[in-house]
Amino acid sequence: MKDSRKTLLITLTLGILTAISSISIDLYLPAFPVMAAYFQVPIVRIETTVTLFLFGMCFGQLIIGPLSDIWGRKIPLRIGMAIYVVCSICCMLTHSYLLFLGLRFIQGLAGSSCQVISRALVSDLYKGRQAAQIFSLLQILMGISPIIAPIIGGLLAETNTWKYLFLIMAIVSGVGLIGCVTILPEGKLALLNKSVKLRSIGSAYRYCIKSPAFINYALVRAVSNSAAFSFVTASPFVLTQIYKLSKGQFGFVFSGFALGIIFIGFINNRLLLKSDIKTIIRNAIIVQLLAGLAAILVVYFNGSLLLLLVPVFIFLAMLSFILSNSTALYLNAVSSHGGAASALVGSMSYLSAFLITSLLSLLYNKTAYPMLLMMIACAMVAIGCLLYRRR
Repeated sequence: MKDSRKTLLITLTLGILTAISSISIDLYLPAFPVMAAYFQVPIVRIETTVTLFLFGMCFGQLIIGPLSDIWGRKIPLRIGMAIYVVCSICCMLTHSYLLFLGLRFIQGLAGSSCQVISRALVSDLYKGRQAAQIFSLLQILMGISPIIAPIIGGLLAETNTWKYLFLIMAIVSGVGLIGCVTILPEGKLALLNKSVKLRSIGSAYRYCIKSPAFINYALVRAVSNSAAFSFVTASPFVLTQIYKLSKGQFGFVFSGFALGIIFIGFINNRLLLKSDIKTIIRNAIIVQLLAGLAAILVVYFNGSLLLLLVPVFIFLAMLSFILSNSTALYLNAVSSHGGAASALVGSMSYLSAFLITSLLSLLYNKTAYPMLLMMIACAMVAIGCLLYRRR
């Protein structure tokens, strides 16, 4: 009983850390117009704060991941969390747009410690099926954020209250910092030689890249994550412009998808008790391909929105099987360099998502085809990476 309670507390703390990146974006999206008026800049300038945050998240992981292999997990995590809390408070207090922009970039750098080290800690503490189950639970907790954060953001997206959104970020990250200090185990201990050299960081990345299993599972994870970004990027246009959903109806559909994905996460945990991890991933990608083709047929034959949403939901729900399980596999393949491995895949995911969303913009033709074809393409690449064998 004591061990299960400890595991639950560790998982909840890691869930808070993992959700911080989502909260940092989803929470203040509804406040963009109010913030643009406050800083007296066009709304596109406020959108830039998201881009800079993501750049910080991407490059921060590449630095913090190897550092956590050298210094141990807790020191970089505590420093990153503390800086994130301070930046959140400063974002709430500043009147300067340029300062706000810089703070968001630093916030992204600091927040990247949550992403990269939380994954590495799971790899340190759990192995095999148990690691996959923990990652599945974290995926479930991550799914709650896109449902709750926009609702809270919408309630506080007013001239006199939008700054409280960054106070909420500070409080959530503060709770995560307390959990890091009081609940999380040490994980991988610091090396005897704690000196940081570019050569040692480079060798950690080379070690990961030379592992065929790591490359295969890492690509499966990154490309599958890009399929989700394809939907997130293109769905506002597809659902509100082509199928004429109101903003409220769009939010209802989005929340419904998130709830469904959370439910599938529980099924994944059950399957892991009796099925091979790789088999679960393979079958999930095959279902994705079939669902994607069904969605294409619905669009081609001018089917109703409901007919389209069913295969799209099935496609996205399969991500609950793919993302958490592939994460467990790629970290297990290079467990001695969990921080560097986590950093590489985190950056690969952001880079892949950036390329996919850029390609979507180029393929834009006022139909749902680019979104669906990109999702299918990601699934095809993922199944190829999963089945590929190097001699």
